[in-house]
Amino acid sequence: MIEPIAITGIGMTTCLGLGVEENWRRIREGVTGLGPITRFELGDYPVRLGGEAPALPPDLASELGPAAPEVLQLAATCREACRSAGLESFADGDDGLPRGERAALVLGSSLAGSSTGEAFFGEYLARGPQDASFAALEGYYVETQIDRLARLLGVRGPTALVSNACAAGASAIVRGAQLLRARRADVVLAAGYDPLSIFTFAGFGSLMALAQGATRPFARGRDGMLLGDGYAALVLERVETALESGRSPLGILAGHGESADSHHLTHPHPQGGGAALAMRRALESAGMAPDAIDYINCHGTATRANDLSEVRALREVFGGRLSKLPISSSKPYFGHTLGGAGAVEAVVTLLAIRDGFIPPTLHLDDLDPELGELDPTPVGRDASLRAAMSNSFGFGGSNTSLILARA
Repeated sequence: MIEPIAITGIGMTTCLGLGVEENWRRIREGVTGLGPITRFELGDYPVRLGGEAPALPPDLASELGPAAPEVLQLAATCREACRSAGLESFADGDDGLPRGERAALVLGSSLAGSSTGEAFFGEYLARGPQDASFAALEGYYVETQIDRLARLLGVRGPTALVSNACAAGASAIVRGAQLLRARRADVVLAAGYDPLSIFTFAGFGSLMALAQGATRPFARGRDGMLLGDGYAALVLERVETALESGRSPLGILAGHGESADSHHLTHPHPQGGGAALAMRRALESAGMAPDAIDYINCHGTATRANDLSEVRALREVFGGRLSKLPISSSKPYFGHTLGGAGAVEAVVTLLAIRDGFIPPTLHLDDLDPELGELDPTPVGRDASLRAAMSNSFGFGGSNTSLILARA
């Protein structure tokens, strides 16, 4: 078993809205935030939907200062998490304690500075290599953005970026917990983020992985995923540190597990071997048997290969109990948020535990019989949740499973 970690603050932004409670309200209502893409030109491409987060209020954007749009959204989400924990920032307080030196920042992302890269290449194509301004790439260097965010939040301890595809947000949470257990920090801000980008839109389109209509995890005839903006941040502390500081945990990170399939660059292992290993490791680290899990927030991308692989992995770990164990996918609400997904969906799972409510899997009118007998929660319902699992599986076989528990 590993030392459990307290989650004392959360922040979240997706196409459902700005802030945790607005996102959770719409999830409980069963409302999707996905809609027509306006951020870039689609031409005659048949996929038209995506998740675009609302713009920040002008006063907040002005307060945060000039930066790429995704960095501003990330900063605002991190600020929400800090305030949720009762911390304006990690700067030194009136009591003289050097909090900033004992605070760490861990980010998970697949795209990082994508908007600055797109701006540069747009200019490169329009003006040619001789006249394109390389100044547009200034914000592309992630180290610069991490430094700016750390300065804004008063973080003077370790900083790091995790970039292991769609598991990045969840892996950032794991790295943050490890820093706390190693006593390298007393408080960690772990965040995952990625914007809706023409780069990834074109990439997933070339893989024929995008849905032409609604994204329908686990459903018969599903035709793929949709992409969306996703930003989430969690304030992590050792339990005793949080309680000594007077902060009540919102929930507990009870365990986590990671693995690598080494099967294929983009396709999951057909039998879900690596995913099953990550889930087993998470259970072992939490000192829990499979029957201690009351709900699973699945990776649930709505592609045939991913859903089938994940369900096979779940069946290997949970056996016959899987048919009665509630599972759902959050991606029909805000799309696949890529590097942000692990953090975004961890927050959703934490809220499900907090309020005793299992969010539904939208658009699930007909379960795919190939998946076998399941309880995919087509309609949301109240439930007493002691512990839940959140799964994130990425390209290259990167797998991360988190176990979250009631505080």
